[in-house]
Amino acid sequence: MSIRIGFGADLHRLEPGTGFPLCGVHVECRFSAVAISDGDVAVHALVDALLGAMGEGDIGERFPENRAVRGESSLRYLGEIRDLLAARSGRVVNIDLVIDLQRPKLLERKQAMRLNLANFLGLPPSSVNVKAKTGEAIGPIGLSQAVGAQAAVLIELPS
Repeated sequence: MSIRIGFGADLHRLEPGTGFPLCGVHVECRFSAVAISDGDVAVHALVDALLGAMGEGDIGERFPENRAVRGESSLRYLGEIRDLLAARSGRVVNIDLVIDLQRPKLLERKQAMRLNLANFLGLPPSSVNVKAKTGEAIGPIGLSQAVGAQAAVLIELPS
């Protein structure tokens, strides 16, 4: 087996709204993410990380805007990449995910996000880690103008 690492990142502007998904879990708040899909930056970063580890480009190449459906669940994208990895007899070893958001605080939601991703990908929860950071009240994250995420993954693929 070949061990491969991937990294992904995403950022979406926030506007007044009623919440948005992170890791497939709806976060109720006074913002919505501006996006063609549902705006789940955590899943978008994870999809990019998995594609990178497989040497398959990025989310924009795989799911171009002309193929996207407004409001579509980002978990559909992740499901396609999960299935692509399985078709290649590969597996995810672990995921480390950082979500950048000033408000709302995610401490009470991180476990649900972790479990949702683990269940969706068929992984033990110990293989998925979700962290949350603020922007310390500076920049687009800190001023609640944006939400971002970074993901690192380790996968195994047949040599």
